[in-house]
Amino acid sequence: MQNYARGLGIVLEIADAAENLKDELVLRKLSIADEASRLVKPGDVVLIDGGEVTTYLAGALTAQNGITVITNALAVMDVLRRQPEIALISTGGLLRHESQTLTGPTTEIALRELRADKLFLAVTGVSLDFGLSHTNLAEVAVKQAMIRAAREVILLADHTRFEQESVVQVAPLSNVDKVITDTALPAS
Repeated sequence: MQNYARGLGIVLEIADAAENLKDELVLRKLSIADEASRLVKPGDVVLIDGGEVTTYLAGALTAQNGITVITNALAVMDVLRRQPEIALISTGGLLRHESQTLTGPTTEIALRELRADKLFLAVTGVSLDFGLSHTNLAEVAVKQAMIRAAREVILLADHTRFEQESVVQVAPLSNVDKVITDTALPAS
């Protein structure tokens, strides 16, 4: 194809479709994070779960002043740790290397003692029948504790998470107050 195109004086560029889709999904997650950041107001106490989209949310919050962020995600802490105008609270706990989140009884006990205005939650599956679900039991227990600690639960999920069921149920859909997703989600 390159030789044929060259013979016609055409520049041929081969695009990796899988890489383009991956890049598009990152852009969609950034858009979700940007939209979520608009819900955070000065004085808010926000609880941020671990995950790629929630890490992007942390990046979008770096311009905020006068908020408190509670998190169990090392990536979120890393993004916000140099922001003196943001009070940053770590839940503590046992490090789960695969997700770089803190889990276990220490995390759950800390969350029992804390209250947040908003929880920005990430899961691996969302379905009408099974509700919110996730792949790891230790992380599910923390997500459940986060839901109990929050006045408002805001689900951040791109279209690939819907109509999926992971191993463990986190909560029914009725626990979610708002959903922020991308435009690729089918109307159904």
